[in-house]
Amino acid sequence: MMQSDLRRTPERRRRFISTATALCLICAAAASVWCERAGSVAAARATTTSSATAQTTMEWITLRMRSFAPRASGRLSIEPTTAGGRARLTALRLPRPRNVSPQAEMYVVWAVSEGRFVRLGELKLDERGNGGLEFERPSAFESYTVMVTAEQSASGERPAGGPVLSTKANEAQALFASPGDSATTAPAAAANGTRAPEIKPPGVERRARPRRQGGDFYDEVDDALYTNGGGRTLELVGAETALKAKGVARATAEAGNAYARLRFRNVPLPSTIGANTYVLWGAQPDGRILYMGSLPETSDINTAEIYVRTGGFNADDYYLFVTAEQQRPLPQPLGRRALTPRPVKYMVK
Repeated sequence: MMQSDLRRTPERRRRFISTATALCLICAAAASVWCERAGSVAAARATTTSSATAQTTMEWITLRMRSFAPRASGRLSIEPTTAGGRARLTALRLPRPRNVSPQAEMYVVWAVSEGRFVRLGELKLDERGNGGLEFERPSAFESYTVMVTAEQSASGERPAGGPVLSTKANEAQALFASPGDSATTAPAAAANGTRAPEIKPPGVERRARPRRQGGDFYDEVDDALYTNGGGRTLELVGAETALKAKGVARATAEAGNAYARLRFRNVPLPSTIGANTYVLWGAQPDGRILYMGSLPETSDINTAEIYVRTGGFNADDYYLFVTAEQQRPLPQPLGRRALTPRPVKYMVK
């Protein structure tokens, strides 16, 4: 028996080696497949991360500024542009400059980075201490601090005093948009009639300033918001026909007119959901719903800043919603909701 077992040993060894080799080949093949799949997942994640980053840079960002004056507050909004961003600073309830420094006559806005200062302009206030300034990103700065100081003149090269409002250190970032992606501006229908939306070219300055006679349509809306503390912030979320859509508006009412400035994202074109146009509506506390105009029917709806002025409003606490319609103008909503107000408890004030 021993001899027989010994004679079979080489055969068993050959079988063992053959089996082991086959197992190694199977394991190697499995490992190769696993590696290929793992590589695909990593690439997909990298692509997703890159896309998410690109999408983030294409969105507006809003920074809340730190206040060093009682009751004062400030906000800095940055819009992506091909030049690295256009910023809008809004300040509310600032004290008079002389209350901050006896020699001060005005407020000046600065960009600061690594000890270098760039004077951005004078921040002019109304009688309530509200004001605003729009400016382009300083070309030499990729990230920077924005601060407001009380100064004796607007010609200094460096601030003479400490900040009254300030972002965190280097919190403002360059935001680049691809050519053709810069935000444009379009008005909706005016008070007594309907007109096709017009596109305001990119880069047109929209400054907050006191109301003046003879201003254009955009000036009138901006001025109404400015004189009412910037207006209320209203958020809109996607409804049954546009679940991923979102929007934000600054809205107010004055002398019987409603004024609003809106931006939308991820709104599908009306033709893709079986509609011809989107219509904006304003609902008042007494239950009346007023037609406020049609929105762009092209991709401009997701890139344009839309200006609205509509008459017939007797209260400022109205809310907004959007429907998908077959025609315009309309006496009342007929189509399905596309965007609806975010519940009040989540609304940004």
